Amino acid sequence: MGMLRSATGVQQGDPLGPLLFSLVLHGLILKIAEDDMCGELLFNKWYLDDGVFAGTSLSVRAALDVISSLGPSLGLYINFAKCEVFGKAELSAFPSEITKRYHTPQLEILGAPIGNEEFCNNFVINKQSSVSFLLQHLEGLENPQLALALLRKCAAFCKMTHISRVTPPTLIKSSLSEFDDSIHHCFTECLALNLSPQSSGWKQACLSLSRGGLGLRSVAVHHGSIPRLISAEDTVSIPLPTKSHFQHDLSQRIENCQFHALYNSGSLADRARLLSISSAHASSWLQVVPSPRQGCDMATCEMQWGIKWWLGLPLTPELGVCAYCPDKALDAHHAVTCKFGGDVVAHHNALRNAIFYFCKRALLNPKLEAGAGLGHERRLTRPADILIPSWSNDDKPAAIDVSITSPLKSNILSEAGVVAGAAARQTEERKHTCNDTICSELGWKCVPLVVETFGAWGRTAGQFFGELASRLAAQSHSSKTTMLNNICGRLSLILVRANARAFNARLATTIDLLEG
Repeated sequence: MGMLRSATGVQQGDPLGPLLFSLVLHGLILKIAEDDMCGELLFNKWYLDDGVFAGTSLSVRAALDVISSLGPSLGLYINFAKCEVFGKAELSAFPSEITKRYHTPQLEILGAPIGNEEFCNNFVINKQSSVSFLLQHLEGLENPQLALALLRKCAAFCKMTHISRVTPPTLIKSSLSEFDDSIHHCFTECLALNLSPQSSGWKQACLSLSRGGLGLRSVAVHHGSIPRLISAEDTVSIPLPTKSHFQHDLSQRIENCQFHALYNSGSLADRARLLSISSAHASSWLQVVPSPRQGCDMATCEMQWGIKWWLGLPLTPELGVCAYCPDKALDAHHAVTCKFGGDVVAHHNALRNAIFYFCKRALLNPKLEAGAGLGHERRLTRPADILIPSWSNDDKPAAIDVSITSPLKSNILSEAGVVAGAAARQTEERKHTCNDTICSELGWKCVPLVVETFGAWGRTAGQFFGELASRLAAQSHSSKTTMLNNICGRLSLILVRANARAFNARLATTIDLLEG
């Protein structure tokens, strides 16, 4: 076909296009603001090439004249066929190509409905009809991991963000509630869950990922940052700020109240779970792009288990005891901590191997299982799952010790239900007690990387991954943030997937025993 040359104008798809267009248009907008004939304009707002004027007929017509006279020299021309003018007075002074309306305005401006309650609600309903087509196809997907990712990023809150921020709350309350209901229905269908809109599990799902939710925010609750929150029993009011705030800040206030309502109404185990899953990077498994080629996919049963476990939902009917431990009930906590069946070792090794892989990519020359069998009295000691020859500022080798712990263990539960990361911190301290002496004798530095079963990493791990991300970024064209998200996403996914497999293996064995 030959080469397509970009000679003049702003090209569609050029990432600099909007900026370059705005730079040219900005001068024209200033000319309108400075023109004496446009002095009675009450409104002069633009979004790229879409502009809106409001004022007297003379001032609006004068603004059009400024664009018509000065625009061509800048390469800007008005398409009158796409313009509309509203007014109760005579509008014959405007070009004939412009659509003229002489009644009370019921219109759309820059994607926002302007009119009465009926018009605005119908506008939102029409918007929903296009989303409904997407939701129906998501429900038909046989991959719940992919369906949830698309629902959160392409079909839920993001579809109504603009409308909810520019339309008065009283005008579209009912239609936004219907939209929330459609998102709830799609979610429960995709994950095959029996979850009511009033349940604590769905309220948690409506929180952002950073607060331990699934990012399926309620548009009706966040609409216009209206200060309302319905907890399990009480209505909690959120005072409106006296100064101007960003929408993000106001939504964050709402989410903080929602989170604390769930926390205060939950059991000690629920509180420990909520604190752990709302820790930094705990939700990274939900942000990983589902890719079988990159090993980032989850089987349907794994994804369903992961979501139930994340939301604190009942995992199975009463099925009795663990197939490996007759004195232990079959529940999620026991399944991911049971020392029989080899799953605990498999979890540990999977995380260790992934960290080893990232260290190799960063050209750190790591070594696996260093320090094993150091003399008869230390034959069981293995202070380094991974040894990095040169790591810290003092050039000491780093002995990486990977551990998984549970915040639901009886000896830490009371603290873990109050302090986030308590279980990880306790295990870090224990690792230092066990390994600092031998590492010192070897000239190494003990670096315990501890993660809780719900995904919260210890403080040392956070520091280590930050430095590892910097070194990976230095070996690639990616930023430190991108590499850190890559590390935490892969490790988080491995953890949840391994937890799901451990539980499902025990569930299958228990069912076989019951049927036998």
